[in-house]
Amino acid sequence: MVSIERSCIVKPNEQTPDVKLRLSECDQIKPYTHAPTFYIYPPQNIDSNKSISSPFHTLKISLSHVLVPYYPLAGRLNLIGGGRFVLNCNGLGAEIFEAESQSEIKDLGDFRPTSETRKLIPTVDYTEDISELPLLLVQLTRFKCGGISIGVAISHIVADGKGALEFISSWANFARGENKLVVEPYHDRNVFYKGDPLSKPRFDHHELKAFPTLIGHDDAEEERKKECTNTMLKLSKTQVNKLKEMANEGKDATSRHYSRYEAIAAHIWRCASKSRKLQNAQLTSLRVPVDCRNRLKPTLPQGYYGNAVMVTSPIAEVGKLMLGLGDACDIIRQSAEMFNDDYIKSSIDFLANQEDLTKRRAGFHTDSQKGLFLGNPNVTITSWLGLTIYDADFGWGKPIFMGPAGLGFDGKSFVIPVSDEDGSFVIPIRLQVTHMDDFKKLFYQDICCAHRKQIVATVNNDDCNLYE
Repeated sequence: MVSIERSCIVKPNEQTPDVKLRLSECDQIKPYTHAPTFYIYPPQNIDSNKSISSPFHTLKISLSHVLVPYYPLAGRLNLIGGGRFVLNCNGLGAEIFEAESQSEIKDLGDFRPTSETRKLIPTVDYTEDISELPLLLVQLTRFKCGGISIGVAISHIVADGKGALEFISSWANFARGENKLVVEPYHDRNVFYKGDPLSKPRFDHHELKAFPTLIGHDDAEEERKKECTNTMLKLSKTQVNKLKEMANEGKDATSRHYSRYEAIAAHIWRCASKSRKLQNAQLTSLRVPVDCRNRLKPTLPQGYYGNAVMVTSPIAEVGKLMLGLGDACDIIRQSAEMFNDDYIKSSIDFLANQEDLTKRRAGFHTDSQKGLFLGNPNVTITSWLGLTIYDADFGWGKPIFMGPAGLGFDGKSFVIPVSDEDGSFVIPIRLQVTHMDDFKKLFYQDICCAHRKQIVATVNNDDCNLYE
């Protein structure tokens, strides 16, 4: 049980620009709902730092400082029609809560997204007027063991993962008294290609249209209603290397080898297709976010604060995925490599030509407004590889875990490096209840069999744990 003890609005502690910022089409296509993430800090870290008398006070004061350079997060969204928004930088502030939990950190288990982890994030009522909702909400939760969590909810239409984490890292610097930014945020979104409603797209942007549905079904309504569940799977460094080895089988030293991420993503895609028992002729899509910052010409300024991530969605017949892990990797790579400056600008032109973006937003669901359905037979994989997810030291040490507090839909998953940087990963994933057990078995089966066949290493219980 988690109970809210107090809350307050935190505003920038200095005057900030009172402006309305244009949002790029790359922003507009994102859900305006809040992305929920949480950080876990063990009790020894808090107890050992006697200079931190009140974590809540520390968070509140430092937030008022960092909201000065990150003033858009203290603003509100205004709907301007056609499913589009403008960012009103009116300084109304962020909201911060302090809560008490009757549980201990260990009760959260492996930190998989559950109804309990959702309680660590502030609740947002989306039936309210959007112009009244804070874009940033934070919840400090104290556990009875002495540990704490920090739950962060940032409106996805305002920032992508890179921008959000740069903000968190800068906020942590201020909380520790260093008063320095990781990078100076750049707020002029006009530098992102604006798009031209008169310019026709040069490509067929299937990633911005409807996704494949099951053979024999005209829509995804039946799949949308099915019960789903979440799990958290672990990949050791040895297992990751084995996947990479399997993906690159047959490639010589002069070939460009597939990366860890490509091998993991291809493995998840194949295992999901197998566990769903899809026909060989079934089309399936893999939705993968792609950072456009260095793909655009000219590149975006360092510190660009806004969404600079779009998605590539390779579509393949299941039978082709099953030819081999390397074949699935090749499909992923070919799709990512076509995502160059011209393709990105064509994507923006496509969106600029849409009169209403409401139904183009993927993953946002209410009774009255359903976005693109991404579930069975499709998969979405977001990689946090390379992001500064464990830099959130607010003065009581680095978190022992950081991850999503919820997974929005069937087929949604993340690839997250573990905190001790030993080369291992955790994979939170959401699938239909009827598919999850098979998926967990298949996820480890090929890796373990490869170990046994090639006698590379002895597989112990941790390496081949099918259910934890």
